[in-house]
Amino acid sequence: MWSILAGALLIFFMRVCDVTLGTFRQIMAVQGRAYLAAFTGFFELTIFILAISKTILSINESPAYVVAYAGGFAVGTLTGVKLEGIIGLGTRLVRVITTFENLALVNKLREAGFGVTVVPGEGMHGPVFVLISVIKRRSVPEFVKIVKELAPKAFYTVEETRFSAGGILGPRKG
Repeated sequence: MWSILAGALLIFFMRVCDVTLGTFRQIMAVQGRAYLAAFTGFFELTIFILAISKTILSINESPAYVVAYAGGFAVGTLTGVKLEGIIGLGTRLVRVITTFENLALVNKLREAGFGVTVVPGEGMHGPVFVLISVIKRRSVPEFVKIVKELAPKAFYTVEETRFSAGGILGPRKG
């Protein structure tokens, strides 16, 4: 009984680890961080092989091993997504569209250290102003908070960027 519980817990935690690493590896690959993705993949697969072999060798002993294997996969998926959110690697392209030239918004974003490019445009109902910024992913909540505060009716999008060079990725911490 105790050996089955210990074995099931071992499988569960190995799956949590390997699936978390797998999620992280996929994110690194999408962001173009090939070496980090490969390095992570090595450990991910090592743990996976140990977990699957333990499960297969013990499956006739108890169905608890299969439940632990599947449960570890589910929890590992959640853990990987949460981990990526905490680490917040990469950059994002933010586009904000306002119906008037909102200099207060532009100035506040720049004061916070964000680089902002303003481009006049034409919307369905007339002139619009497009603010474009490439920012660190972990800075998105701060950027959006300023937009909501000073331009609550603005339309904005946030997109992942695969590569960017130069410019200001603020905010500057001083």
